[in-house]
Amino acid sequence: MAEGEKKTRGRHKMVRIPLTEEQLLKSEQLVADALKDNPDVYNLPESKYSIETLIDFFTKSTEGSQRILPKERRRYVMYLRKSTDDEAKQVRSLEDQEKECRELAKRLGIAIRQEDIFIESASAKKSGNRPIFDRMLLGFKTGKYQGLLAWSPDRLSRNMKEAGEIIEMIDVEQIQDLHFKTYQFDNSPNGKMLLGILFATSKQYSDKLAVDVLRGITGAIGDGKYVGQIKRGYYVDVSGHFIPDSNNWRLLRQAVNMRLKDGKTNQEVADFLNDAHFSYRKSEDDEYKIAKMDKKSVSLLFNDPFYCGVYKYGDNIANLNEQYDFLPLITTDEYIALSQNMSNSFNEQFVGRASVAKRLDFGLLREKVICHYCDRIMTFQRTKIHRGKNAGSWMLSFYCRNKECLRHDDKKAIEQYGKKLPKTVRMKYITAHIEWTLRHLTKNTLKAYKLYIGRLEQKLVVDREIAKRKLVDAKAELKQNEVMYAKYQNLQVISLDDYKKHHKGKLEHYQNLITTNTASIENLNKELAKLNSALPTREQFVELVNSYLKTVLNTTDLIEEDAVYKEVVLNLRVADNAVSVIKLNPPYNMMVDLDNNSSWSG
Repeated sequence: MAEGEKKTRGRHKMVRIPLTEEQLLKSEQLVADALKDNPDVYNLPESKYSIETLIDFFTKSTEGSQRILPKERRRYVMYLRKSTDDEAKQVRSLEDQEKECRELAKRLGIAIRQEDIFIESASAKKSGNRPIFDRMLLGFKTGKYQGLLAWSPDRLSRNMKEAGEIIEMIDVEQIQDLHFKTYQFDNSPNGKMLLGILFATSKQYSDKLAVDVLRGITGAIGDGKYVGQIKRGYYVDVSGHFIPDSNNWRLLRQAVNMRLKDGKTNQEVADFLNDAHFSYRKSEDDEYKIAKMDKKSVSLLFNDPFYCGVYKYGDNIANLNEQYDFLPLITTDEYIALSQNMSNSFNEQFVGRASVAKRLDFGLLREKVICHYCDRIMTFQRTKIHRGKNAGSWMLSFYCRNKECLRHDDKKAIEQYGKKLPKTVRMKYITAHIEWTLRHLTKNTLKAYKLYIGRLEQKLVVDREIAKRKLVDAKAELKQNEVMYAKYQNLQVISLDDYKKHHKGKLEHYQNLITTNTASIENLNKELAKLNSALPTREQFVELVNSYLKTVLNTTDLIEEDAVYKEVVLNLRVADNAVSVIKLNPPYNMMVDLDNNSSWSG
């Protein structure tokens, strides 16, 4: 090597070690011994928190995150437009557009509410000329809508600015589904290029390679499919879905119990998995590879929300439990207990060794608190208290970041209000007003109950459709797997040598799938029975409203407290350590009795 030449570090190729027959037998024996001692050792316990709670946590705590919803949960809008030159060109009338779009929606199995039909008579040749169109797009940007139906692409746009805006909203999954009566849109780079042409633009739309890959990944995430990351304990079937890899899935389940129930460290769990020859594979036809586990890889595995059904990639988040009959490794409660950051956020006990608590990411009343003086959203923050009797705890507050606000201009504030204004507002003043409001939700209970039942019925219809779809899929898969199991069972009887040479392990594989399908069908039948149960009575609805107040007063769980605020509060405005205006979500907005209590001062 020449003098002064810098020595470069060589790159070592990762060597995958195949699993031997002896190691596989030992691993299977460990699982069999555990089942013999306790037949229920691999059954998942009931969970206090739902998957929806985790989805909500990750969506809110990660800036720019976008949840990918299944078709049944998407809210669709219909956009109809007739411009001034339509009659001369004999373009479809608004009535014809609506009729054909409704036929399309019916064929696709899409429900559209009457209030979600946007009708406009304006030209789309220039941008900024359609207030109704702008209001519709705002609904997509705020997450209110996810799907869009129109008669033709030219109904949406004929100018570069709005065409580009629509395509960008498709890119970032703000518009998750787009259908036209006259044109079959394909959500791919070529499909978006053709859509751009149909929007009457001369721009050739092309995605870079990274965007191409991300587009494909986003679609796969939405369908709950493999995107290039192997998840240990699972393999990928021909449709791209994750299937529990019987023996290795059970070894991981045993590892979870060791961590949660036996108090073992991550290193002890890693040693157990290595000793049990824990292995992995991408697909059912691949050979097993030895997984070398250490305390870091165990920690990363336990911190991956995939194992309870929350599929994250970049800014996109999907619920695998809504996509197909996914069998999670851990429950939501167990996932929270295994992660210190999650435990802190949910105010639950962490099963590992405690360290310095991290700053809370989740927050309360996110994007619901508005500054009274500048009309900007205030940001949630919590500050560590270092002195006094409350040292070590956190002070919750909201901070106005708008430097042009009166809160940051002491001179103007003194001129207008005779004093300086606080830049932050303590959470305790806001919760006091919410508590007061909850105490007075006593008016129009019958009318509010009817509205609540209407909303609940709509939600139950969606949940039942998802459960029915998953049940149909699970039964079809069970039937198919039973046929394949019988086929290999027959082959084993006819020619044992051929089976061992070419199809070894197939019987165990299909038996595992049959067990998984059977468990999924049983759980889905229970879920459907629960969804078909009677709706709450008016008395139960009133008790539910009362329970919101009890929760806010008694809970130490910030996630549980925020769930009440999310259900009840639309938004509120805060001034000088007091709430000036509070708006509630329906039906609670019609229940506040202000006649007897109009002098609340904060």
